Amino acid sequence: KSQFLKYTQNTAGRAVYTTGKGASAVGLTAAVHKDPVTGEYVLEGGALVLADRGVCLIDEFDKMNEQDRVSIHEAMEQQSISISKAGIVTSLQARCSVIAAANPIGGRYDSSKTFSDNVELTDPILSRFDILCVVRDVIDPVLDERLAKFVVQSHVSSHPTFSEEDRTDDATVAMAQEAMEDDVESIPQELLRKYISFSKREIRPKLNVADLPKIQRVYAELRKESVTREGMPVAVRHIESIVRMSEARACMRLSQQVSVEDIDAAIGCMLQSFIGTQKQSVQKTLQKKFARYTHFHRDYDALLLEILRGLLRETMHWESVGARPSSQMDSVGQTTAVRCTLLEHKAREYGITDLVPFYRSAAFRSSHFSYDAARGFIIHTS
Repeated sequence: KSQFLKYTQNTAGRAVYTTGKGASAVGLTAAVHKDPVTGEYVLEGGALVLADRGVCLIDEFDKMNEQDRVSIHEAMEQQSISISKAGIVTSLQARCSVIAAANPIGGRYDSSKTFSDNVELTDPILSRFDILCVVRDVIDPVLDERLAKFVVQSHVSSHPTFSEEDRTDDATVAMAQEAMEDDVESIPQELLRKYISFSKREIRPKLNVADLPKIQRVYAELRKESVTREGMPVAVRHIESIVRMSEARACMRLSQQVSVEDIDAAIGCMLQSFIGTQKQSVQKTLQKKFARYTHFHRDYDALLLEILRGLLRETMHWESVGARPSSQMDSVGQTTAVRCTLLEHKAREYGITDLVPFYRSAAFRSSHFSYDAARGFIIHTS
């Protein structure tokens, strides 16, 4: 979490970083103190005021005192801070985005409980965030292997005497192969910073009136589900959240018009946030109910790869306890096989019937999967 906040701090044009234990109410909003020279009362802005038109990053958000946390309610709702102290009555602008990171109770997230039961945060402060992301440490052989390679390579590259000649041929070939298979060109941080600054300064997206009924319909369904379910509270401000995320996505495309894809992406992000805060027992039910919104314009390859990785984790779990449900594991070469019928059954729930293009895609091969049509298995090599 801290690495994500630090990267955001270095990327944003204006960013203020603070921690929960080291931040108080006056440190976040504004403080009034007497000038030692003139003897007059002076008003000094806090982190939210200094981050005006920028980003305020708060780490260890759950470690803040409840009295200090209440002080940012007005800033997150009205984008301003009202001051009435020592004869100074004024209002300061705090038009900033707030990104906060918190740890669950006990240090581990319990999927059998709702989001509000896992963190020591009240519903009023949770409802003021547009998106709630639950970051879980899920065991995934493919991602774990790539993460280990990245950490080791970063450690080697950070040595003071490191040079490109010291890099082994195997490491160079592996990095080049991964870059070709991913088919995604990384953007340098400095270029990304300039791109975001330009889009915020020049682009003012406009929302189409014809798309408003769709937002209203999604909000009505979310409100209905939030009454019967627990988790993230849904309020009127979440309509503004969908609009803001739609306009932000249009800004990233440098478009002056909010398209249908932007609204679908914002709705999908909001629904994923809402479903992720629920208990694990009701998440699958909600995913099927809102599938027409969350996967309307989603890349089918990414969706199928996510489903396949879930089946792989389930298969490896059963193999570890000695069961063999519709899968088999070869001790030689450390390969795991998953039946294609399982993936086909899951794919039909999202309206996907033809999986041949997915088996031929670069994402499928780069994740160390291979398709055995004769046996009807998907082979994963670890």
